[in-house]
Amino acid sequence: MESQSSHTADILVVDDNPANVVAIEAALGELGARVARAHSGSEALRILLDRDFALILLDVKMPTMDGFETARMIRARKRSSHTPIIFVTAYGRDDREVGSAYALGAVDFLFKPVVPEVLRAKATVFVELQLRTAEVARQAEQIREHEKREHERSLEEERSRWEAEALLRQMDQLAEADRRKDQFLALLGHELRNPLAPIMAGLELLRQRFAVSDASIDDSVRRTRDIIERQSQHLARLVDDLLDISRISSGKIELRKASVSIQEIVDHAVSTSQPILNERSHELQVSVPPEPLRVSGDTVRLVQVVANLLNNAARYTANGGQISIEAERKNDQVELRVRDNGRGISADFLSRVFDAFSQEEVRSGAGLGLGLSVVRQLVVMHDGSVSVRSAGHGQGSEFTVRLPLDQEAKALDVAADAAPKATNGRRLSIVLIDDSEDIRELMADLLRGWGHHVEVAADGESGSELALRSRPDVAFVDIGLPRLDGYGVAEHLRAKLSRERLRLVAMTGFGQESDKRRALDAGFDLHIVKPASIEALKRALAF
Repeated sequence: MESQSSHTADILVVDDNPANVVAIEAALGELGARVARAHSGSEALRILLDRDFALILLDVKMPTMDGFETARMIRARKRSSHTPIIFVTAYGRDDREVGSAYALGAVDFLFKPVVPEVLRAKATVFVELQLRTAEVARQAEQIREHEKREHERSLEEERSRWEAEALLRQMDQLAEADRRKDQFLALLGHELRNPLAPIMAGLELLRQRFAVSDASIDDSVRRTRDIIERQSQHLARLVDDLLDISRISSGKIELRKASVSIQEIVDHAVSTSQPILNERSHELQVSVPPEPLRVSGDTVRLVQVVANLLNNAARYTANGGQISIEAERKNDQVELRVRDNGRGISADFLSRVFDAFSQEEVRSGAGLGLGLSVVRQLVVMHDGSVSVRSAGHGQGSEFTVRLPLDQEAKALDVAADAAPKATNGRRLSIVLIDDSEDIRELMADLLRGWGHHVEVAADGESGSELALRSRPDVAFVDIGLPRLDGYGVAEHLRAKLSRERLRLVAMTGFGQESDKRRALDAGFDLHIVKPASIEALKRALAF
């Protein structure tokens, strides 16, 4: 759109006499307007098809089509229906012609010879009108463009605000979903571990009974007990994997690092995985250097890493397979390799083998596809790395864990200090407080089988009274008790009995780090997650 200063108005002069046209052009020259010529009405109409004019100076007397006829044609066209027309004639004033001219929409009537000053004065009005009309149109267009831009900006701001609000709502929903997921997993772990606790305790009690030579016990009963034990341990591992992946993903696992030898890690891991290795008749070769290779790490979690790799190798290797675990120093790192001659891994799956819930194919007893994901995340938390390689199906696989060497650690064997102290066969007085009748009975029978004196209570209030009355050496207390929960029991007993006089052990299906901290803050000495392993129970009884 041209500005007012650069816009030039157009004037159309229609006259069959070229001399008249030249005279009018000369008179209008000072206006700076562009003058178009037409020597007949029909030529004028053709010009008006393509151009708009501020003013038409129209001769009345022209051959073929006179001025009035031309004016009617001009007015009949929508584009030129409102264009100002000034009639010009060389004849005397005829009121009828003047009337006809005004009837056709003429704005004025001039007589030849035209006085230049008069013509310029009249033309100036229409030239200025067109220029101002053009400027108004230009400003209106600018206003429309501005309003359009403002509208678009407002829409963009509204869209951005809506998207931001939607994103915040989505983030809040995701956070709430994550919180509910953690609550659900914690509750799921609690609900699954509670029934597992009496099962595991009952199995250990049966193991003690079966250890005594009794010809009356049928071999099928022993096999059934062994099957139940294996499946219970498998279920316990699934629960642990499920909860571990949730804790790691949400950053809720806190590592308790200390200087630990790889030899100790390997020994503990092999011991943990020995049942599945024996069940499948695998041959395990262990190769570790005699000199200590020490890393800074959480012993429990590193044992979990190596045991998960051994369990994975055992599950995906046919019965009677060969599995090896090797450790060696590579520069400033400790490199630990677990190798098997099992089913192997296809090339297209290698990049996804550490992803959560990822399995190359669904197989019975293969787990949830979480073990290797837990391995990778725990290794990364120890500033290490883990990798895998395989030549393909049927070619076995090799997992390699690399951990930074603890350069400042002294070559000391701290395993003896870390191990639980023996009770030297001393008979302990124990109070067991749990609202589950199955857990109370089986745990009590198990502890009595170890030679200890055990008393039981089914709720927090009676359990607290029993403990204060009998003054036991150890009290195992369930957290989810009726009437007075385990935290309340611990606070009540700690107000009466010192830690030297009573060891308080929390037993619960809730095993997150926050649950452990809360138990210790309430006055417990130890926190055991159900189902408690025999080793955990023995450590709790070690003074």
